[in-house]
Amino acid sequence: MAQPSDGTWNHPRYWAATILLCALLIFSAVLVLRSSVMADQVSGELHMPEYLGIWVLPIAQLLAAAIILWRKFPTLRVFAYAWVLYYFALELILLINVQDYTLAAFSGFKIVVWAFAFHWDRNRIARTKIVTEEK
Repeated sequence: MAQPSDGTWNHPRYWAATILLCALLIFSAVLVLRSSVMADQVSGELHMPEYLGIWVLPIAQLLAAAIILWRKFPTLRVFAYAWVLYYFALELILLINVQDYTLAAFSGFKIVVWAFAFHWDRNRIARTKIVTEEK
């Protein structure tokens, strides 16, 4: 019996993890943009400007989701993945610090989804980079 090639086996897992990751980013950004009450509270508790939590982070989440889904610039996609990991890790640390363990567990789940999406995308990024460098 023939073994499936790595590309076809990786394809559904990659898209499932990537779509879930981008959906989490978009959902989180839309929640903050629609109702910024919680973002105001967090910004006040952290003594940071309110516009960072209300505008900059949600817009950065939307941009990161768009860049991850867009296959044109592989290097930029790696930076988008790095920013998302940085954001999720800071979110996890903040939630553990305020002792909200339910949301911290959900944040940990988001990091696991990120890890799967990046792991299954790294070979695709390398192949895309080689193709663009040859052109």
